[in-house]
Amino acid sequence: MEMSGASKSKPRAPRLWWEVVLFVVALFVPSTIYPFASAASSAVTPFGTSLAISGTAIVLLLLSVLRDIGPTFVERAEAEFQNRHAADIYSIPVTFDVTPTMVPGFSRLRATRVDNNQAIGAWALRLNHGRQAA
Repeated sequence: MEMSGASKSKPRAPRLWWEVVLFVVALFVPSTIYPFASAASSAVTPFGTSLAISGTAIVLLLLSVLRDIGPTFVERAEAEFQNRHAADIYSIPVTFDVTPTMVPGFSRLRATRVDNNQAIGAWALRLNHGRQAA
């Protein structure tokens, strides 16, 4: 069965879009919002605005990339996406689900091996059991 050119391209995971939004926020929002923030209060400085907004976006981006932590709606969509494509992406049978974190509104993606019901870390899964692109 031959795939068309459009279906050969891999779909993008929901977390990728979350990370792109955070990257754009970290780069562009501080310079955009400063004039409005400084009009509201004379205590607002360009450096403080950049540090607060970019710092928050960068911390959220790092949590998403390194620890698979994000807003619950993003992580649920990511779990559905990963479960739908797990057989194509990984060489072992795995399922994904979402576990809550200590911060309300944020969750973590968890992978579990189907064959022995053992949790497996996301990076170990990607590095040791990811299928290579043909």
